[in-house]
Amino acid sequence: MKKLLATIVSVFLAALFAVSMTACNGGSVVKIIEIDLTEEEYAFILPKGSELTDTINGYIADLKSEEGLNGVTIDELFDAEAEGTAENLGEVLTEVPAGADRSEYFVVATNAEFAPFEYFQGAYFAGIDMHIAQLFADALGKTLVIRHMKFESVIPTVAGTDYAGDSEDGTAEPPDGIQADIGMAGLTVTPKRAEAVSFTDSYYNAAQRVAVLTEDTAFDECQTKADVVAVLNTLTGEVAGAATGQTGYTYLAGDNSGTMGEDFKGFADVFSEIKQYSSIGLAVQDLAGERLRVVVGDKFTLAEAVNGING
Repeated sequence: MKKLLATIVSVFLAALFAVSMTACNGGSVVKIIEIDLTEEEYAFILPKGSELTDTINGYIADLKSEEGLNGVTIDELFDAEAEGTAENLGEVLTEVPAGADRSEYFVVATNAEFAPFEYFQGAYFAGIDMHIAQLFADALGKTLVIRHMKFESVIPTVAGTDYAGDSEDGTAEPPDGIQADIGMAGLTVTPKRAEAVSFTDSYYNAAQRVAVLTEDTAFDECQTKADVVAVLNTLTGEVAGAATGQTGYTYLAGDNSGTMGEDFKGFADVFSEIKQYSSIGLAVQDLAGERLRVVVGDKFTLAEAVNGING
């Protein structure tokens, strides 16, 4: 894990350098405030009582070890994404074939709009989580099936319940029973979600950060997350943005359940609107188009989106 943390730090330093260089060349429109606002853990989700729990946790331990899972470590997966050398999975089933023996397939629920964890390269799945999914399927001796869906549908699909905690309007259609063996979608561990599904051991330590236009100097003197929060509280009447169901939106809107901690009091009484997007990339596009004042998202994913916008 020490190497993993070092890799992540290097990724963000590289992202910051890229933003700074493009700003010098006059092409940059967005920057990230390099201060963590939260401390979170990402994990995968399983149906309650899943027989795979111990097995998957063992695979996660293998990924974190020097030997890896089938010779692949989680550090290597992060390194490949950081260096731009990661490949996509190629052809993958998106549904279990009709009439097939369900037990022969490893079905993953995801929202492939969260680079570098899960995203599309053309028509193919790519990202850290998706490569882990393939490793899991191979280790289990099963055929991988990846079901792409809205983020707020991932937990209901795995839980087999009408969990609506990640939906925009607080409602959700219950699925017809459990429709996936595992959910892999950059999911933050929270007590509320744990009421519906079982979390695996964590595999990534996450944090939320703020992105603004490069010419926005409001945050320039910030040294701590308290400084950033103080500035956010001055943005009365401005419009903020984040991805639907993701932790960045909860950070902005506030956690009504009270289970996320002190960092999630929210800014609903500050901003005139907190817009929701299907991906953090779309939110950053609107920020670059000067339709938002701030965007909040996972620091790794936010860096990917900002680098994509700045070119």
